Amino acid sequence: MAQNTLLATATERLTTLRAHMKRQELDGLVVTHGPSLRYLFGFSGSAAMAVIGLKKILFVTNDLYDVQVKQELIGVPGLSTAINRNFWQAVTASGIASGWKSVGFDAARTSVAALKPMKKALSPTKLVEVSGLVEAATMAKAPYEIKQIGKAAEIVSRAYEHMLGVVGAGVTEREVANYLATKTRELGSEKDAFDIIVVAGVRSAMPHGRASMAKLKKGDVVTVDFGACVNGLYSDMTRTFCIGTPKKKIADVFAVLYDAHLTALDAAKAGITGAELDASARTVIANAGYGEYFRHSLGHGLGYEVHEHPRVAAMATAEVLPANCVVTIEPGIYIPGEFGMRIEDDVVIGTKGASILTSAPRELVVV
Repeated sequence: MAQNTLLATATERLTTLRAHMKRQELDGLVVTHGPSLRYLFGFSGSAAMAVIGLKKILFVTNDLYDVQVKQELIGVPGLSTAINRNFWQAVTASGIASGWKSVGFDAARTSVAALKPMKKALSPTKLVEVSGLVEAATMAKAPYEIKQIGKAAEIVSRAYEHMLGVVGAGVTEREVANYLATKTRELGSEKDAFDIIVVAGVRSAMPHGRASMAKLKKGDVVTVDFGACVNGLYSDMTRTFCIGTPKKKIADVFAVLYDAHLTALDAAKAGITGAELDASARTVIANAGYGEYFRHSLGHGLGYEVHEHPRVAAMATAEVLPANCVVTIEPGIYIPGEFGMRIEDDVVIGTKGASILTSAPRELVVV
C-alpha cells in the first residue's frame, strides 16, 4: 500500500478524532486498544499506547517491536516514538502532557490496575472517561481496507461452495468446521475470525453453538458461521443448508427469513440508523409470527475486529451508519427443540444502497 494513501487516511482520521476531542474539551486522549492503534497509525503489534494531543502524538511500544514499529508506523505530523517497557515512564519523560488540563481515556478498555499509573504519570491533569471517540473516526473504511475485507469475504464464499460439494449425512459438525478452517487457509486466510459455528438438527436452534461430534442426518437443517482474515481485516458469513429435502415448515420459515434478509439489504444505505435497519428485517419476521425467535441484533460493523461499530441493533437509535462502513446483515430464526437458521452477508454501506461482498448462494441449498 502506497505510503501517501496510508498517510492521507491516518491524517483524516486524526483530524476527525481531534474535532471530537475539542467538542469534549479534551487536551489529550490515551489510546491503548490495539485495533484502534492500527486504524490510526498502521501498527499491528500487541503492546503499544498512543497519547494523542491536539498537535503532538507520543506513540510508545516496547523493545520487542523495535523493528516492527519502524516498518509499520505511519508518519503523521507531530508524531514521536518511544521504546520503553514502562509506557508511563516514557510519557512522563516526554513531557507531552505538560500544560494539559484534561485527558480522555476509554474506561471500558482500562483496568483499575492500569488506571493507577496513568493518574500518576498525568497528574495534575484531570482524567475524563470517554467512549466511542476513535470509533467515530474509524467506522468509515478506506478503499484499501474495504478491498481486504472483500478478499476475506470471497475466501469464505469460495470455502462454503467447496464444502457443499463434500458434506453429507454421517459427517460430524466438527469435521465440517475443520474442513472450513483448512479450506479458508488454503485460499489465503491468515486465521479463523472466531471459533467456527456448525450446528445441525435441533442444535441449529443455538445461534452461537459450537461444532460438536454430532453427526449430520438426513432432514437436518445445518447452519455454518465462519470468517476469514486478510491483512488483519475480517469477514463474517453465515449460511444455512439442508441434508436432503427439508420438511415444509423448514422451507416456509426459511422463506420468511430470506424475505427479511432481502428487505434489510434493500433498506441498507448511509444515513439510516442501526435501529431502523434492524427493524426492517425484524418487522418481516414478527409479522410472520416468528418475532420471539429472532433473538439477536441484525448485525455489526466489520474491520480489524469481527464485532465493532456501527451496531445494527434495536438499541442503536442514535447510531447512524456512515458511507463506506462495512456491516453484517444477519437475521435469524431459532425455534427451540426443532431447528434454527440464519443468513449473513457482509455489505459496504453506500449513499444509494449496499454493495454485497459475500457471494456464496444464500438460498436454502439441499445436499
